[in-house]
Order: sequence, then structure tokens, then C-alpha cells
Amino acid sequence: MTWQITALKYYAIGTTALLLVAVLAAFRASRGAMTVDDLTVRRINVVDSTGRVRVILAGSFPPRRTNLAGLLFTNQDGGEAGGLVYRGHRSPDGRVSAAGTITMDQYKEDQVVVLQYDQDGLRKQQGLVVSDRPDTLGPALRNLYRVLDTFPSGPRRDSVQRALLAQVPTEQLPARRVFVGRDTTDAAVLNLSDRRGNPRIRLIVDSLGTGSIVFLDSHGQIVRKIDGAH
Repeated sequence: MTWQITALKYYAIGTTALLLVAVLAAFRASRGAMTVDDLTVRRINVVDSTGRVRVILAGSFPPRRTNLAGLLFTNQDGGEAGGLVYRGHRSPDGRVSAAGTITMDQYKEDQVVVLQYDQDGLRKQQGLVVSDRPDTLGPALRNLYRVLDTFPSGPRRDSVQRALLAQVPTEQLPARRVFVGRDTTDAAVLNLSDRRGNPRIRLIVDSLGTGSIVFLDSHGQIVRKIDGAH
């Protein structure tokens, strides 16, 4: 019996040693570089030295951006800071709906710089947008973001957004200050707007190649036009 107990002791010691070697080997492997030829995942979270997620690479971003794939970035405080996302779909009747967007968000706010392509059927627009947003969020705008964040994209969300926007004071609303790109009329456009987002100067080369400069008042009425055709 004594020799059996002794054998069991040696067996236990040997097994423990082998397990320890395996754990150490796995630990070393996890600390080194890993190379794979093919990797399938739904989402990858990239963290900083503190363990906070700073970059998200995903095939969708539920609950309200399930049709978008790409990258989302966050700041050191955990807030969304911008991203690079894309979607695209051709319906059975051949209609194309697609968009690609690079965004830069203001701290604790939404996007203020956007490079975007958007297509709905034959209607296309692409360009650069620069916007103004308030430095601090009022209660109405804060409530809008909180509520909309729970809604998936669709007519219901659009309806709720319109209703909540109507409650936001004008000074809290975002204002598009600059657009440069190609609009839905096939024209190359540079729009410069005031702090309320009203276009005041438009430089246009239309689909026929005619250039013009248009000056507008705060209500969108033309006060002067320089037509390149004359």
C-alpha cells in the first residue's frame, strides 16, 4: 500500500508539473504575436493600456446601426468620437441604396466633420460637410440623443426625431457651415452658411458646365448673382 501511495504522490507531482509547463507555454504564446490566414468574427474591441475600449471593428452596430459595418472610435472618457462606416444594398428591382461615411465628432457631441457618399437609386451626393454644434447640451437636445439611441433606423425613428427636434431651441441645433462636393443635381457646389445654417454664398458649376456665384439673405432669397455664362 505504501508504494501505491508513493506512486500516486509522484504521479500528482508529475501531472502538476506538466500542467504548469502547459500554462506557462500558453501564457508566453498569448504574449507574443499571432499570425492567422483566415479569421471570422462579428466584432473586435481594441483597448488601450487601461483596458478601455478605444476602437470597435464590427460587421454591424446594433441596436440602431445594424446595416453599417466598419470602425467606431471612442475617446479616453468612453464617448464616441467618430468612425468609418459603410452600407450598400441592391433591392430585387435593381434599386441601389448605399452610403460610406468618415466622421469626426465633437467632444461629447455628434459629428462636426463628415466626408460622405450617399446614393438612393439614381439620386447621388458626395462631399465634405463642416458643421457647428453647441459646446454644452441643453436638456431638450440631451433628451433627443438619449431617446434616439434606443431606436433602430427607420420611419418610426425619423418621426420621433422630427418631433423631438421641434422642442430643441434654435441655438442648440447643429448648423451646417460648409458643404463642398457634388449634389443631387449633378452640380459641383461650394455652400458657405451662417451660424444658423442658412446658405449665404453658393459657388456652382451645374451639370451643363455653367458656373455662377449666388449671394443669399438669411431667408434664402437671392440678393445677387454672378453668372459665368455672360
